[in-house]
Amino acid sequence: MKLSHTLLMWMYLGVSAASNNANGELHASKIPITVTIDAFQFQPDKIRIKRGQSVIFINKDEVPHTVTPDKNSHFVPSGIIKGGEQHEVFFESAGVQSYSCDFHPSMRGRVIVK
Repeated sequence: MKLSHTLLMWMYLGVSAASNNANGELHASKIPITVTIDAFQFQPDKIRIKRGQSVIFINKDEVPHTVTPDKNSHFVPSGIIKGGEQHEVFFESAGVQSYSCDFHPSMRGRVIVK
């Protein structure tokens, strides 16, 4: 009974898990979104979130990576994320927040903050 009450409350508040749209982007509520770093790629490499929401980057590669903002992006860089570790990044500024890995510059991603 308690579980169904909690579920109904979440539905009432309009909180939902991330879902794909026609463009392959992820839309989300205020819950953190997960981006996996695997095979030297950010997956997904483009997501949509709300201002103040966070993204948890999980490194599944054996080598370290970073999540470093591009010149015109505004968020605190992750620093080194070792293989098997994760790091949460908060996005407070609206707009397109592009990022890359310091060690592997071809690894790129974008967070669209509304």
